[in-house]
Amino acid sequence: MGAAHTTKITEKMENSQPSDTREKTEGQSRASSSTRPLSIEGPSTANNSQMPVQEVLPNQPRQPTNLQGLLRFAMEATNSQDTPSDSRFHPLDKERQEFLKQTLSSLSVNVIEELQKCIRVLSNVVDLRPNDDTSEQENALERIADFVDNIDTANDFYKIGGFSIFGPCLNSSQSSIRWRAAEVIAELAQNNPFCQERCLETGLFPILLNMIDTDPTDAVRIKALYAVSCIVREHPVSLKYMDVNDGYSVLLRAMQSSVKKLQIKSAFLLSSLCTKENTNNLKLTLVNMGLVEQAAGLLATDDILPEIRDQLINILHGLTNEDFLPALKECRRPELCLRSTLENCIKDLKQEENMDQVDVCSRLLEKVFSDQDTNQER
Repeated sequence: MGAAHTTKITEKMENSQPSDTREKTEGQSRASSSTRPLSIEGPSTANNSQMPVQEVLPNQPRQPTNLQGLLRFAMEATNSQDTPSDSRFHPLDKERQEFLKQTLSSLSVNVIEELQKCIRVLSNVVDLRPNDDTSEQENALERIADFVDNIDTANDFYKIGGFSIFGPCLNSSQSSIRWRAAEVIAELAQNNPFCQERCLETGLFPILLNMIDTDPTDAVRIKALYAVSCIVREHPVSLKYMDVNDGYSVLLRAMQSSVKKLQIKSAFLLSSLCTKENTNNLKLTLVNMGLVEQAAGLLATDDILPEIRDQLINILHGLTNEDFLPALKECRRPELCLRSTLENCIKDLKQEENMDQVDVCSRLLEKVFSDQDTNQER
């Protein structure tokens, strides 16, 4: 009876609460309930019927494939945004045509005119004194170098008299002018038989070789060797100039230099020369000049750079190709200790996981010492 009475009192109290309070209480009770999952209602059919229909965009301008198409594309796109009622293409009036012509002209460069300007700037190089500002001349040389990496432009540079700058520039008192001029020569001659010939004919080759040997600035020596390398490679005629001007001796001295970049570049050039076919006369010259002995001695040094070591191995491999007997005999001289040197090189190469060079060195070792007494160097 007590429980029933209590229930009636409770129901009476709940019925006496305002309706909004009752609804709030019921909402809180439903929100805190973990026994009844929330239900998510989808949009009603009525609402779906009122959704806006996607508007089909008008035809877009065709993607441009050239400058004229680009202009048309830009104008049609602009018209479609600014004047939707009239998106037709209209021809430019004379005023706009002139404006467009001037704009495009300002974006293009007449390469020959630019080269001629640079040549004029460099015509006064001989008048520069040690303390003068050379920024204008340096910029001119750098601009020429940017242009003449194109073969046709390089050939045109010679035809407009551009090679006249090299004598004064290579003999300038300013090292910044000298090395930039050598760099321009390298850009002109690289893979360009016409300019390779012109470099030889105009007497630049002995000047560059002398710079490698005697210039007091390392950067100049390095760029001069770079230029010589570009003139010589893939150009057999230049080998005669190497002989006449004692160029191989210059390369051997460069390989003994304390300047690491000179060592690397000279070793690379000698390696490329030694690996050419039908060059037994050249190989005999290099063997007689002591290249095998020099390469073996450098390979045995402890602080040799991997780049130089690899090129020295390539030099010896190239010299002994086709079982060239003079080179094989020189490699087998006991006092050179070449066998043990090559064995140590193979160990180092394996640690570096340089398997291609391991193969070259192993073939060289077998080629030179396969029929020799293993105790020869002991």
